[in-house]
Amino acid sequence: MTAGAGRGAFARLWASTAVSALGDGVRLTALPLLALSLTTDPLLISLVTVANWLPLLLSPLAGVWADLADRRALLIGVDLMRAAAVLVLTLTVVTGVVSLPVVCAVAVVLGLGETVHVIASQSYLPMVVDTGRLAAANGRLHVAQLIFRDSAGQPLGSLAFVAGAGLPFLIDGVSFLLGVALLATLPRYPGASAGRTGKSDAPRRRTMLLDGMRLLRADRLLATLAGMLGALNFFMGVTGTLEVLYVVRWLGLPEAAFGVFLAVGALGGIVGGLLNARLAGRFGTFPAALGGMVLMGVAMLLTGLVRHALVAAACFAVMALGAAVYQALTVSFRQATTPPDRLGRLNGVYRLIGTGTIPLGALAGGALAKLVQVNVPYVAAGAGVLLLFAVVARPVVRRGAALEQRAAAPDAPAGAAP
Repeated sequence: MTAGAGRGAFARLWASTAVSALGDGVRLTALPLLALSLTTDPLLISLVTVANWLPLLLSPLAGVWADLADRRALLIGVDLMRAAAVLVLTLTVVTGVVSLPVVCAVAVVLGLGETVHVIASQSYLPMVVDTGRLAAANGRLHVAQLIFRDSAGQPLGSLAFVAGAGLPFLIDGVSFLLGVALLATLPRYPGASAGRTGKSDAPRRRTMLLDGMRLLRADRLLATLAGMLGALNFFMGVTGTLEVLYVVRWLGLPEAAFGVFLAVGALGGIVGGLLNARLAGRFGTFPAALGGMVLMGVAMLLTGLVRHALVAAACFAVMALGAAVYQALTVSFRQATTPPDRLGRLNGVYRLIGTGTIPLGALAGGALAKLVQVNVPYVAAGAGVLLLFAVVARPVVRRGAALEQRAAAPDAPAGAAP
């Protein structure tokens, strides 16, 4: 692959991400509003989030699939599946037969597609971007999602939902199809099953699953990061499922302002996505990532303590900034330190541990909000993130520094982080 070809392929991958992200933003705003139109029970509303994240339990299988299949074809296939799901939802809304079980069922399909897509995309990126540019590339992809999903898509979702409840989901379906058209122009990178004929030649999926587990277990730093991500996403699940109730009930904003409020908060994520590589260069990868974690915890805590819309939006911006820095740097580290042909299976196991806690967090957040005020889960989640930082900061920085010293040594032996 030439450098020019790599830049062109990444540009098309970025464009596909941007187009799909616009539709995602429209849907992510409209889906909780649709659920809110069907029920006001916080626990029932949280079931939509739970349904969306339940397929994360299949992450290890999705990782094996990403190693076996042509990753471009896999990305195209799951986006076509997601397009079909949201278009079916559009039909049920327009015909008036939509119900909470229907919304949850569609959320499961979308969650399955998201699970496979994220793993395949993270495994595909090192094939079109040089290792030294991974942090910047991940940051730009994250910025594309924040600009088109949060800053543009979510306000559009609010306005589209007010104009017609089925319109946001129609827009989302069309965006998936446009994204597929761009993905089809990317180069193919056949997986391990390419060219094999017969079952005896196919890699054994069970062996690959176990290999993914061994890869993670052998690297103490990656294993620690996976556990940290699981804890962080539990707390994010606690707060994320309550955003619409927080904005509408606690802050007293109209439903039409929900997407605009989230878009303002997303500006911080854009800044974080653009600055993560610079922060890592100045402070080091893991000090910068852990700094992002602290920002997340403080912002969550303050969000639960304030009741002014502008202050709350600023807290959301800081929360998104911290999350963007943490995500881009830790994902880039994982991509740069794992063999490309085994990255899918590692990503699958890592994602199961790191994001499989979101449904639990969503249920906990919904249950807690039902028992007390909707702001209390934000306070609890913020305190939890800060406590996590206090526990893990020292060993993570120490292991990261040791790994960087080993990599800088001219005759450094290969192996996992100490």
